[in-house]
Amino acid sequence: MNGLQEQYTGEIEFVYLNAADNAEGQSAFEQLALPGHPSIVIFDAEGNELYRGFGTFEESVLEAELATLHE
Repeated sequence: MNGLQEQYTGEIEFVYLNAADNAEGQSAFEQLALPGHPSIVIFDAEGNELYRGFGTFEESVLEAELATLHE
């Protein structure tokens, strides 16, 4: 994720949450009904969910999903 975050600096906001923090992260985890972690959810600027994935991820898959935000 760090490489993608650097690539999209100023274009896409990356937010990292801890699902076990008994606070914001856990609340988001529950509200989004995520079945496990790590989880990645991508939203567009209007808050519409574009992608949801769980487990480990290939950077190329995430890069392709992020590229859809620029179309």
